[in-house]
Amino acid sequence: MAPVTRLNVCVVGAGAIGTALAGRLHAAGHAVSVLARGARRSFLATHGLSLRDGDRDFAFRPALAELRDLAGHDLVIVAVKAGALPALLPRLAAAMRPDALLMPAINGLPWWYGLGERAPLTGRPIMAVDPDGALLPLFAPERLIGCVVYSRVTMLGSGHVIVSGRQDLQLGAVGGTPPLATIAEQFSEAGIAVRVESDIRRAVWRKLIRNAATNVVSALTGATLEQIGHDAEAIRLVAAIAQEVADLAGRLGRPVDPEIEELIAVLRAAGPFATSMLQDVRNGREPELGAIAEAPLELADQIGHPMPTLRSVAALLNLAVRVR
Repeated sequence: MAPVTRLNVCVVGAGAIGTALAGRLHAAGHAVSVLARGARRSFLATHGLSLRDGDRDFAFRPALAELRDLAGHDLVIVAVKAGALPALLPRLAAAMRPDALLMPAINGLPWWYGLGERAPLTGRPIMAVDPDGALLPLFAPERLIGCVVYSRVTMLGSGHVIVSGRQDLQLGAVGGTPPLATIAEQFSEAGIAVRVESDIRRAVWRKLIRNAATNVVSALTGATLEQIGHDAEAIRLVAAIAQEVADLAGRLGRPVDPEIEELIAVLRAAGPFATSMLQDVRNGREPELGAIAEAPLELADQIGHPMPTLRSVAALLNLAVRVR
């Protein structure tokens, strides 16, 4: 792939994370367009994007892309729920240039995890996020940018997005040598903190520990992070899930420290922030159980690793969603 000095970016998905990324890039003068669907696209065409980032407000009308426009982009950032990917990714793969890069900014275990991974996951799809195994062969590993997002972002019913604190991205190569330095520089210019990881899969596990531990408990109970952090029984559940996921990562060759004491401190200092799953439940959407809970449970079953706490809490949340 030829060196890229400036990336023409399309953000697919104009939810909370997609809006926050597009807003920062646009405000810094970067070429960025947005591909959105249905009612959200109609809303953007009429009202544009609005974003509060710290003490600054942004309101702008992004260039709205169609699928056919993706051929003109160097980097496509996918910022949708993991459950939308089986229907979306084949269309993106068909529309993008063969040398264009894809950066999935998604929660949980990504569909690409098994690409070039060590045994027992070598080349194996994760059915919880890739039900037919059709996503794994769509993109060569060298075209994929692994991305782990740390950002407290909330979308209000009005479509206005609020960013609380910094936007941090951890980026790494899934395979090959993509232009990570160029991407990091362009994003850093836009005020998005970027760290390039030598082992992006380990970074995925570090984030999944926190996501799995806090999201399922918050979505089940309706509690914010701060409320979880000050409830002894909720803390017990969070700590148990965090340890179970960390132990699974270790058994799969990516040992990570669950940093439970630090996690508890973060929860207690988080204020009334609703996790992404809790935001989904409050707004009548289906929470991301597949990528955040069912995927690690699937891998645990493959190697005989017990995860009783996550399994029980996820099952209760699944039941609660069906009942509602």
